[in-house]
Amino acid sequence: MERFILYGALAIAGYFIVYLILKAKLQKSVDPKVILDSIREEVDRIIVELNSTTDRNITLLEDKVQNLSSLLEQADKKIGLLRREIEKHELSGKVYSELAEKRGQEVAEEDLQSRVLRLHEQGIPASVIAKRLGITLAEIELIVTLASQAKAGDH
Repeated sequence: MERFILYGALAIAGYFIVYLILKAKLQKSVDPKVILDSIREEVDRIIVELNSTTDRNITLLEDKVQNLSSLLEQADKKIGLLRREIEKHELSGKVYSELAEKRGQEVAEEDLQSRVLRLHEQGIPASVIAKRLGITLAEIELIVTLASQAKAGDH
Protein backbone atom coordinates (compact mmCIF):
# COMPACT_ATOMS: atom_id res chain seq x y z
CA MET A 1 0.00 0.00 0.00
CA GLU A 2 2.87 2.25 0.64
CA ARG A 3 3.84 1.77 -2.93
CA PHE A 4 0.39 2.65 -4.00
CA ILE A 5 0.55 5.85 -1.98
CA LEU A 6 4.01 6.58 -3.31
CA TYR A 7 2.85 6.05 -6.91
CA GLY A 8 -0.23 8.14 -6.22
CA ALA A 9 1.90 10.90 -4.69
CA LEU A 10 4.28 10.78 -7.68
CA ALA A 11 1.35 10.89 -10.07
CA ILE A 12 -0.16 13.82 -8.24
CA ALA A 13 3.22 15.58 -8.19
CA GLY A 14 3.62 14.91 -11.94
CA TYR A 15 0.14 16.24 -12.66
CA PHE A 16 0.90 19.25 -10.50
CA ILE A 17 4.15 19.94 -12.39
CA VAL A 18 2.35 19.57 -15.75
CA TYR A 19 -0.37 21.86 -14.39
CA LEU A 20 2.22 24.48 -13.39
CA ILE A 21 3.98 24.28 -16.76
CA LEU A 22 0.71 24.58 -18.68
CA LYS A 23 -0.41 27.42 -16.42
CA ALA A 24 2.87 29.29 -17.03
CA LYS A 25 2.59 28.79 -20.80
CA LEU A 26 -1.04 29.85 -20.76
CA GLN A 27 -0.22 32.97 -18.75
CA LYS A 28 2.61 33.73 -21.12
CA SER A 29 0.38 33.41 -24.18
CA VAL A 30 -2.35 35.62 -22.73
CA ASP A 31 0.04 38.07 -21.16
CA PRO A 32 -0.77 41.56 -22.54
CA LYS A 33 2.91 42.41 -22.84
CA VAL A 34 3.60 39.30 -24.97
CA ILE A 35 0.55 39.99 -27.15
CA LEU A 36 1.56 43.64 -27.55
CA ASP A 37 5.11 42.68 -28.50
CA SER A 38 3.75 40.22 -31.07
CA ILE A 39 1.50 42.91 -32.54
CA ARG A 40 4.39 45.38 -32.65
CA GLU A 41 6.55 42.88 -34.53
CA GLU A 42 3.76 42.27 -37.05
CA VAL A 43 3.17 46.03 -37.51
CA ASP A 44 6.91 46.60 -37.97
CA ARG A 45 7.03 43.85 -40.60
CA ILE A 46 4.03 45.36 -42.42
CA ILE A 47 5.63 48.82 -42.33
CA VAL A 48 8.86 47.47 -43.80
CA GLU A 49 6.86 45.73 -46.53
CA LEU A 50 4.87 48.90 -47.26
CA ASN A 51 8.06 50.97 -47.44
CA SER A 52 9.56 48.51 -49.90
CA THR A 53 6.43 48.56 -52.06
CA THR A 54 6.26 52.36 -51.89
CA ASP A 55 9.90 52.68 -52.96
CA ARG A 56 9.28 50.36 -55.90
CA ASN A 57 6.17 52.31 -56.93
CA ILE A 58 7.98 55.64 -56.65
CA THR A 59 10.77 54.29 -58.85
CA LEU A 60 8.22 53.14 -61.43
CA LEU A 61 6.49 56.52 -61.37
CA GLU A 62 9.78 58.37 -61.75
CA ASP A 63 10.61 56.21 -64.78
CA LYS A 64 7.20 56.96 -66.31
CA VAL A 65 7.64 60.70 -65.68
CA GLN A 66 11.07 60.58 -67.30
CA ASN A 67 9.66 58.73 -70.33
CA LEU A 68 6.83 61.25 -70.63
CA SER A 69 9.31 64.13 -70.45
CA SER A 70 11.33 62.54 -73.21
CA LEU A 71 8.23 62.05 -75.34
CA LEU A 72 7.15 65.65 -74.76
CA GLU A 73 10.58 66.87 -75.77
CA GLN A 74 10.41 64.83 -78.99
CA ALA A 75 6.90 66.13 -79.67
CA ASP A 76 8.09 69.72 -79.19
CA LYS A 77 10.93 69.14 -81.66
CA LYS A 78 8.54 67.65 -84.21
CA ILE A 79 6.12 70.55 -83.76
CA GLY A 80 8.99 72.97 -84.37
CA LEU A 81 9.98 71.08 -87.52
CA LEU A 82 6.37 71.05 -88.73
CA ARG A 83 6.09 74.81 -88.18
CA ARG A 84 9.23 75.40 -90.22
CA GLU A 85 7.94 73.12 -92.96
CA ILE A 86 4.62 74.99 -92.99
CA GLU A 87 6.47 78.29 -93.29
CA LYS A 88 8.55 76.89 -96.16
CA HIS A 89 5.40 75.59 -97.84
CA GLU A 90 3.65 78.95 -97.52
CA LEU A 91 6.72 80.74 -98.86
CA SER A 92 7.01 78.35 -101.80
CA GLY A 93 3.29 78.84 -102.48
CA LYS A 94 3.85 82.59 -102.66
CA VAL A 95 6.83 82.12 -104.97
CA TYR A 96 4.86 79.78 -107.24
CA SER A 97 1.96 82.23 -107.29
CA GLU A 98 4.29 85.03 -108.34
CA LEU A 99 5.82 82.79 -111.01
CA ALA A 100 2.38 81.84 -112.25
CA GLU A 101 1.43 85.51 -112.51
CA LYS A 102 4.63 86.22 -114.47
CA ARG A 103 4.00 83.23 -116.67
CA GLY A 104 0.43 84.35 -117.24
CA GLN A 105 1.71 87.71 -118.37
CA GLU A 106 4.18 85.99 -120.72
CA VAL A 107 1.41 83.85 -122.17
CA ALA A 108 -0.70 86.93 -122.73
CA GLU A 109 2.23 88.64 -124.43
CA GLU A 110 3.12 85.66 -126.59
CA ASP A 111 0.74 84.58 -129.27
CA LEU A 112 -1.37 81.77 -127.79
CA GLN A 113 -1.62 79.92 -131.08
CA SER A 114 2.11 79.85 -131.69
CA ARG A 115 2.69 78.64 -128.16
CA VAL A 116 0.16 75.81 -128.56
CA LEU A 117 1.75 74.79 -131.85
CA ARG A 118 5.26 74.91 -130.45
CA LEU A 119 4.28 72.70 -127.49
CA HIS A 120 2.41 70.32 -129.82
CA GLU A 121 5.48 70.00 -132.06
CA GLN A 122 7.54 69.13 -128.99
CA GLY A 123 5.27 66.11 -128.56
CA ILE A 124 3.49 67.29 -125.43
CA PRO A 125 -0.02 65.80 -125.17
CA ALA A 126 -2.97 68.12 -125.71
CA SER A 127 -4.30 67.58 -122.18
CA VAL A 128 -1.00 68.75 -120.70
CA ILE A 129 -0.90 71.78 -123.01
CA ALA A 130 -4.46 72.66 -121.98
CA LYS A 131 -3.54 72.51 -118.30
CA ARG A 132 -0.38 74.55 -118.79
CA LEU A 133 -2.00 77.30 -120.77
CA GLY A 134 -5.30 77.29 -118.94
CA ILE A 135 -7.45 76.69 -121.99
CA THR A 136 -9.79 73.87 -122.97
CA LEU A 137 -8.84 70.71 -124.81
CA ALA A 138 -11.20 71.65 -127.63
CA GLU A 139 -9.34 74.94 -128.16
CA ILE A 140 -6.05 73.05 -128.38
CA GLU A 141 -7.45 70.61 -130.94
CA LEU A 142 -8.96 73.46 -132.97
CA ILE A 143 -5.65 75.38 -133.10
CA VAL A 144 -3.70 72.24 -134.07
CA THR A 145 -6.27 71.22 -136.72
CA LEU A 146 -6.37 74.70 -138.26
CA ALA A 147 -2.57 74.87 -138.32
CA SER A 148 -2.38 71.43 -139.98
CA GLN A 149 -4.88 72.47 -142.61
CA ALA A 150 -3.00 75.71 -143.21
CA LYS A 151 0.23 73.77 -143.73
CA ALA A 152 -1.51 71.32 -146.02
CA GLY A 153 -2.94 74.27 -148.02
CA ASP A 154 0.52 75.85 -148.35
CA HIS A 155 1.99 72.73 -149.91
